[in-house]
Amino acid sequence: MIEIQHDRTDFLVIRAAGTLTEQDYEAAVPEIENAMKLRSNRPMRVLVLLEDFRGWELGALWEELKFDMKHGDDFGRMAVVGDSRAQEWGTKISKAFFDAEVRYFDASERAAAETWLSVVPAR
Repeated sequence: MIEIQHDRTDFLVIRAAGTLTEQDYEAAVPEIENAMKLRSNRPMRVLVLLEDFRGWELGALWEELKFDMKHGDDFGRMAVVGDSRAQEWGTKISKAFFDAEVRYFDASERAAAETWLSVVPAR
């Protein structure tokens, strides 16, 4: 399951739970792309919450890779909040697909992840 939350003005929250399916991506990608259009003057910041995340079905993994390749330079910062070493490792690998700063936070560090996303880095 992928759930998009639009209740934040400074970043988008994407909640991923269970095993993701191709149908999850068919519903979520247009919603994410629409949110990106609304923020066209600024890079999108995203908080990804992995909750009882078990990975992807093959078709969903393909959709994830296509999305990452298409939008890899459209993001500002991405904070991934999870609860396992495998998720931390996966976050490190995903950095290859994004020009954005990507950082993993343990589930107990969600507040720190939100703070990190909200701070504009010095240039």
